[in-house]
Amino acid sequence: RFTRAVDALEPASDTAGTMAEQGPEEVRRAARAFNAMQARIHDHLQERARILAAISHDLQTPITRMKLRVEMADQPELRDKLLQDLDNMTRLVREGIAFARTSQPLAEARQRLNLDAFLDTIVCDYADVGRPVRFCPEETAGVVSIPPQALRRVMTNLIDNGLKFGTTVTVTLTRDAAGDVTLHVLDEGPGIPEAALQAVLQPFYRLEDSRNRDTGGTGLGLAIAAQLVSQMNGALRLANRPQGGLDASVRLAAAGLYPAVSPAQTDN
Repeated sequence: RFTRAVDALEPASDTAGTMAEQGPEEVRRAARAFNAMQARIHDHLQERARILAAISHDLQTPITRMKLRVEMADQPELRDKLLQDLDNMTRLVREGIAFARTSQPLAEARQRLNLDAFLDTIVCDYADVGRPVRFCPEETAGVVSIPPQALRRVMTNLIDNGLKFGTTVTVTLTRDAAGDVTLHVLDEGPGIPEAALQAVLQPFYRLEDSRNRDTGGTGLGLAIAAQLVSQMNGALRLANRPQGGLDASVRLAAAGLYPAVSPAQTDN
């Protein structure tokens, strides 16, 4: 019973992983302690999200005022530097709000759409502005049930991360015998040290302290992607490719993609 509850533990959820407080006294006491621990973790994460959202929201107005004042500065060089700093602050604030929102249960409804065409559209948006991104699916997924905006945010965050540290990005799609679909975002960058592959999914974690916001980003892109994938009952995994570069893979279970449809029917 404990193993099942731990496996189902999802701090962002109000109910997942809760144990029934039944059985012998020792088991009931352990179950109560487990449930109390999950409640404390859940409350801590919710409070962190509220604080981040409040701070990010309250910063928007003074940043806007500062921009208006800076734009009237007489020294062009100083003005441009200050505007760049304010743009970086604005981006950080927006990402902070986005991260706080993804800490909450996903409100977006699932829609039925062709996943292959959906991914191709995302890639074409990059190609249209000259970004080196291509879609090379190994298999087809067909019509699936997904929250489209959440998945679009996941894919754009992963693609943007790949472009930041690599020259080109390739998006692929595979599907196993059970019908589970895995989306791969492959880049040709330097990869990530093995010891940091999990840490980079945490908010505000950046590989090099020396990187500035222009090259290192806000430190929230991968964290937002990880939270959204978790909300979709999927799994985000980072792995270094043998030939170099990073493989950011999003695994989505067939049960969520093809509700009430057997794996054998997902080929249709």
